[in-house]
Amino acid sequence: MNKIKLEDITLNHIKILKAVDDCGSFSKAAQKLGYSQSLISKKVKQIEDYFGVILLNRSPGCIGLTNKGKKLISQTLNLVETVENLQEEFQATFSTEGEDLILGATNLILEVWLKQYLQRFQLCFPGRNIKEIAVENSIFFSNSQVLEMDLLLNSCSGYKEEHHCTRLTTHKMLLVSFGASKYLYEHSLVKINDIDLADVVLLDEVHHELSKNGFFINKLSGVQVLYSYQNVLNYASKNQKLTILPDFCQADIISQYQALTFPIQDINEYGIYLHVPRFSELLISAEGLVRSFRLDQDNLESLPNVNLILDSCSPKEENVLRIGIQRDSIGQFIAGYGTKYISDLQRASSSLEQAIFKNIEMNRDFELQILPFASGEQMNRQMKRGELDICILDDISLLNNGSQFFDDLSFGSKLIGIASYNLLGQDINIVLHKDSYINTIQDLKGKRISTLFGSNAHRFIITLFDLYDLDVSKDCRLVNEDPRKASKSLANKTIDAYVCCHTFASILEGYAFVRKLPLSQTTSLRIPSIRGIVCRSQFIKENPKIVVAYLHDLVVANYWFNSSPINAADLLTKVIDVRKTQINQFFNPGFGNRIDPTLKPQWSWLLKTLNRRLEGKYDISLFDVDFWIDDYFLRLVYNLLNLDYHFHQVSFASEFSSSYFVEEQFSRHMKVLYDKDNLPLQDEDSSHTAISSVG
Repeated sequence: MNKIKLEDITLNHIKILKAVDDCGSFSKAAQKLGYSQSLISKKVKQIEDYFGVILLNRSPGCIGLTNKGKKLISQTLNLVETVENLQEEFQATFSTEGEDLILGATNLILEVWLKQYLQRFQLCFPGRNIKEIAVENSIFFSNSQVLEMDLLLNSCSGYKEEHHCTRLTTHKMLLVSFGASKYLYEHSLVKINDIDLADVVLLDEVHHELSKNGFFINKLSGVQVLYSYQNVLNYASKNQKLTILPDFCQADIISQYQALTFPIQDINEYGIYLHVPRFSELLISAEGLVRSFRLDQDNLESLPNVNLILDSCSPKEENVLRIGIQRDSIGQFIAGYGTKYISDLQRASSSLEQAIFKNIEMNRDFELQILPFASGEQMNRQMKRGELDICILDDISLLNNGSQFFDDLSFGSKLIGIASYNLLGQDINIVLHKDSYINTIQDLKGKRISTLFGSNAHRFIITLFDLYDLDVSKDCRLVNEDPRKASKSLANKTIDAYVCCHTFASILEGYAFVRKLPLSQTTSLRIPSIRGIVCRSQFIKENPKIVVAYLHDLVVANYWFNSSPINAADLLTKVIDVRKTQINQFFNPGFGNRIDPTLKPQWSWLLKTLNRRLEGKYDISLFDVDFWIDDYFLRLVYNLLNLDYHFHQVSFASEFSSSYFVEEQFSRHMKVLYDKDNLPLQDEDSSHTAISSVG
């Protein structure tokens, strides 16, 4: 056996050693920490092997620290406690307000490109003081420079192995002529062989880019190279020379000089790459930055005050929007029944529509149907057959949808918004029969456990077992049951445990025969959960105005509910058969459940992580999550309502307040929504299919 090394010793070894001393027993320490007794013994032996001394006296009936063990604990325990306190502090504080963000970039990018996009960086890294430093090609790989920078922008697709590299954008290369007009021919294409390189002066960065192509190396050997962008322009202008630059320089050049520009057809485009340290907090925010550049073609952020009119892409226009929801998911409630309620009011109020939609074409000549299903799997099958237009799905079912609709080059569905999320990742409980002897996660091994397949609770139990080195496919018998069936199974003791959301767990706990597994057993598992809204790509293409109308009403419904949850729940119970207490309990601020439709970079990161971890299981295969996510229409709706999508997307301040909404934008809605004369008639087809028949 190899001798234990320093890098194998963790703070947890110290914590375990202290727990054994406090409890006077390996088994009691294991129960206290939620570990197996064999793991406790293994860790104690490892730390003793490292120090080469006995740290615990193992007398019959009395286990305690030796003198050397006491010395070790006295000098290291403070460090363990400090790290734990800092972990709690850092998790409780999401903001990095006021901290410096050191952004390194080449001179060309700093001097021209970043000036155009600095505001976007500030939106994606809110509250950070962005400080720029210039880097040279020769020191891109310098370790000293790595230590000084949080982010790096350059034209290299490879940086260092420990950095995550993403291409933000690409730009065509332009031939810039400061006097010679021989390249100005109607309909002509400029190619590199057409250019007399003796007349060319290049910036060193551009020379470096062109030199990557082996065919150009000999041709470029005699070209004059300067090391300043402004010097290149001044020299070329004064001497009537040519230069080659990326097209993001075009506006700057034209504003300063009399020059002509021509796209060069046969040389590589100039790519701008973002390098972020792997496993860093910056990586999550950088996801939002990357997505914002991928949406550049939509040009939404530059048109905040323009009346935008959508033309249908096809004469085929539906008059029904069919939305599938999971029958037993409170988290899908507002995006389903709540939005239908708002939609019906919008259609019934012609005065409201005229006030809001002046000069904006939005189709409201359709019926919104809510179709409840027992599982996400059923919804995905229906959508695949074209029988559902929108599905609202928990995270595993979302990944199933993306897997099924991905065909390598495009998607048959798109993730267009979020119905609800739980940032804390602690909205799931494990429910047991009151007579059960199960008190720890390890006690679940070999047991019959039920959950609703495809739900966030399903993902929770998979991840929880992984955390304890267990496998749900081997170490328990997992069965698919909804809350109603599970409550009967618990009563009949045909299952040992049921995993479900906190709301249903609390309902079941109301029965005398049910209890919850203590939350202390799962506090270490804090993975956020989401419920996403997916739409068939063909439906989006053929009915864009209906999609905009739905998302518009979703935003209004979310605001309406957030502004007064009790009143909103009370109003909805009058038209839909649902328990108000369930809604209020689910959205109680203490449980972390929130409604916010924006597609935050954290959700992309979460789905990609789950996609990798669950690949090959539950009909999930790897697919391109970033290109599946499409918030074009959601951004359009935010623009129509004069709301700041970027702020909302990157900020979690909305978790505790709805103040980011501009009250004036919704005041006319509120008047109509609380006017009893405008209350829509109850939908006989859907009123008794609601989600509250549990218990």
